Amino acid sequence: MDKEETLKRIERIIKELVDGENKEIVGSIVVDILDIEDLALLKGNRIYFSKKVEKLSDEALKYIVAHELAHLIVKRHTKKFWEIVRNLYPDYMKGKREVEKFITKIKSR
Repeated sequence: MDKEETLKRIERIIKELVDGENKEIVGSIVVDILDIEDLALLKGNRIYFSKKVEKLSDEALKYIVAHELAHLIVKRHTKKFWEIVRNLYPDYMKGKREVEKFITKIKSR
């Protein structure tokens, strides 16, 4: 999967997560794929994704996107932060487990 396909996939997931009752992104969010160590990084209204996310399932990528969108509102992993993640992606634990397995796998190399 190339960069453009991955960006389209991320844009589709963002739309999927925020389409619904009482969910709206105010302003614009810019996404890009970079050669970074973390799977994703938020800077202002920009979310940078690692090239590694190309290998993730939609469930895992959906979790990462929901996680970063929640950081637009709450910077730390507080109870409110996790409520936002759950509101965006009710089954986020499934994606979170997949991401944790992926991280373990790449760290063991």
